[in-house]
Amino acid sequence: MAEILKTARLVLRAPDEGDIDRLVELAGDYEVSKMLAVVPHPYERDHAEDWIAHCGEVAGDEERSFAIDDGNGLIGAVSFRRLRESPRIGYWLGRPYWGMGYMSEAAHAALTWLFSVHDVTSVVAEAMRDNPASIAVLRKLGFADDGEGSCDSRARGAALPSLQLRLQRNAFLTTTQAVAGGQAGKELIG
Repeated sequence: MAEILKTARLVLRAPDEGDIDRLVELAGDYEVSKMLAVVPHPYERDHAEDWIAHCGEVAGDEERSFAIDDGNGLIGAVSFRRLRESPRIGYWLGRPYWGMGYMSEAAHAALTWLFSVHDVTSVVAEAMRDNPASIAVLRKLGFADDGEGSCDSRARGAALPSLQLRLQRNAFLTTTQAVAGGQAGKELIG
């Protein structure tokens, strides 16, 4: 059974076929897809169906994806790749939900899950330089700059300058304990 993570406003759960229409609508927005490495534009129903199927095939093995649900359905996703090595976090949020703190809340819950379930020392992330909102989320969570890079964007059909960041397990756990008074502040249902 896949984990369900609950925060004050959100539920992070396994993506399912009921999410397909919202995936097409929200990830199909060019303002969203242009900031992501692997999401094409236009983003069509077959892309959403393939992603849902892929999530079911790899869940718990080398990758894990969570649909971010605000109680009215999918509003975005947060994923980890290379769970058994040096995990990489990726995420997106539908444009109507930007600026509300949802991504910081969802990513914090996902990172709390990662560090409680997997014995990894750090998590890496990459954000395109022209995506200051994503960089701000990562820094708020405790990620530190770890170099410069180039990130492919399928939607734009080009490689773009990027910032590579890393979050150390101990730094995250210390920050989480200080903020939550010694508790992660998240509920994990297995």
